[in-house]
Amino acid sequence: MTLLMNNVVLAEDDPEISSMVKEFFEEAYDLSVATTDKVDKILPLVLDTNASVLIMDLELSDGDATQVLSDVADIDDLIVIILTGTWKGREENKLLKDGAQVVMRKPQKPSAIWQQVLNLRSTTGQKIKETPPRILIVEQGGYYDIQDGVLVEAEGKRTYLSDKKRVLMDILARRLTTDQSIGSDSEATTGGWVITKEMIKGVFGNARITSDLETSFWYYLREVKKTLDECVKTPEDVELIENRRVGRDESYYRLNPTIFELEKPDSDKGEG
Repeated sequence: MTLLMNNVVLAEDDPEISSMVKEFFEEAYDLSVATTDKVDKILPLVLDTNASVLIMDLELSDGDATQVLSDVADIDDLIVIILTGTWKGREENKLLKDGAQVVMRKPQKPSAIWQQVLNLRSTTGQKIKETPPRILIVEQGGYYDIQDGVLVEAEGKRTYLSDKKRVLMDILARRLTTDQSIGSDSEATTGGWVITKEMIKGVFGNARITSDLETSFWYYLREVKKTLDECVKTPEDVELIENRRVGRDESYYRLNPTIFELEKPDSDKGEG
């Protein structure tokens, strides 16, 4: 599971606190915040959004949320911050032992909460020590930053992708970071090619592929193409996302390798 660094799940049953934190995070930090006030909605939200941060109160509208710590324990690198109105030393120690990284007493300023996330990322190395390489826009300049889900043009203009569009772009971009084959036809499945059904599963999770999901996928794919066309200036006959059909039923997509290339590590760039 690839966690998205700007996706946050906030579980809080106080509407005022929930609204304040969500608004501040989205306006001040360009984060995408999904909220809930129910215990049984937390895990599905974390999985659906690929969130890298979970901020939760312990007492929600449908009960005690403590069990969620074990529910999310297998999600590597997920940062879990507990916000609580009570302050008990033993309880705090147990929460930390069970998987929370920080226990904070209410009320807290949103900026203080996010500072804890930044502190944890710097000390634990969550997706920072192994920062994925950027996807460079050849000749024209600029790049796609997988870490932050942003297209940066040569003159510095930044276009943030959100939700499903970002997941779809990440699937295409990350394929350039591997040399893995994803099907029986090695010629079709190397060199950045991704089969359609794998893209659909990646965008919507490991769900059964239905006609409705396919329709939604084509919509998001068109939206990603539109965003790329607006940010990357190329001749009209150049496809930024290439399509290749293999047989009657299988289609593969990739970022055009004449336009996009994987950023080389500093060690490969040579000196001077």
